[in-house]
Amino acid sequence: MTSKSLGRPTNDKLILSKDDILKEALKILDEHGENGLSFRKLANVFGVTAMALKHHVGSRQNFIKSLVEIVYKNVNEITITNNSKDVIRTLLGNYCKCVFKHPNVSRLLLTDHSLINKELIDLTNSIRQHAILLVNDETEGILFADVIVDYTHGFALAAASQNEKTDLGVLTIEDFYKGIDWILGRI
Repeated sequence: MTSKSLGRPTNDKLILSKDDILKEALKILDEHGENGLSFRKLANVFGVTAMALKHHVGSRQNFIKSLVEIVYKNVNEITITNNSKDVIRTLLGNYCKCVFKHPNVSRLLLTDHSLINKELIDLTNSIRQHAILLVNDETEGILFADVIVDYTHGFALAAASQNEKTDLGVLTIEDFYKGIDWILGRI
């Protein structure tokens, strides 16, 4: 009878990497939500102990921060333009696409603001700067940015939470763009 040994794998069995662990964790989080993701469950996937994983990814907080980094890595990538409406539209669309792809990471962000990373801070600052330019007033620009960011959060999480087609159909990124274009068209 052979028994499966726990602990760090020997080099001839398995080489754990932080990237592999994070990719698998993201899959589990996408499929089962935060409650489905634990070091113990993830360790079972790799046939090691939870401590072996922690050696690679650190604390749960650092682990989740790493997932946020992966999901929002390219959120600020846009084509350079001087048109503030286009910049705002593209940045908010990029954010929406990230939420659509990994909504449970976004839900974690909403429950723990310490997970907000530099990419997301830069995103917010860019949206605010362009909103100020658009309305030509700092106070109103910041207020406008806050309103459209809240609209984007609400839309993205609602769309990502749909399990099946509703009477209105399945919400898509095109639906988001229709809404944000309508809002931006009023400015």
